[in-house]
Amino acid sequence: MVNVSTSAVHQRGVTYFWTLFILTLVSLALGKLLEDVRTTSQRVREVELLYVGNLYRHAIQQYWQSTPLGEKRYPARLDDLLRDPRYPVTRRYLRRLYPDPVTGKSFAVVVAPEGGIMGVHSVSAQQPIKVAGFSGNTAGFARAGGYDKWEFVYVP
Repeated sequence: MVNVSTSAVHQRGVTYFWTLFILTLVSLALGKLLEDVRTTSQRVREVELLYVGNLYRHAIQQYWQSTPLGEKRYPARLDDLLRDPRYPVTRRYLRRLYPDPVTGKSFAVVVAPEGGIMGVHSVSAQQPIKVAGFSGNTAGFARAGGYDKWEFVYVP
């Protein structure tokens, strides 16, 4: 009988060990899963940032190119892209002012040397995941160290 109780004590120790081992494996798997979700979420925000930034760039380009008689100029404020004050008829270049997808806040503006807004950029200094594969107007983003260096500007 003494052998049975000693055996039971050893069995409880083994069960405890396996329970801790399984909990450790589950914790590691959940940690990896959360890391993958965070990375995927950041990649989605990067794609949205590229899309929205290019919307702003295109809207500023349209504003600049549709200047009525006189010298071409940039919009004085971002609200001018929603309703162009230079025309008596409502003229829109953006449907609304989109927030920065990375921070959820407003974009910072890039002021043109001659005045007006020539572009926008994010205020987040977070390191981007995408560092290659840029083309066209975004080719310079490959050398950027943070989202705040991704400037969506229109230069005629």
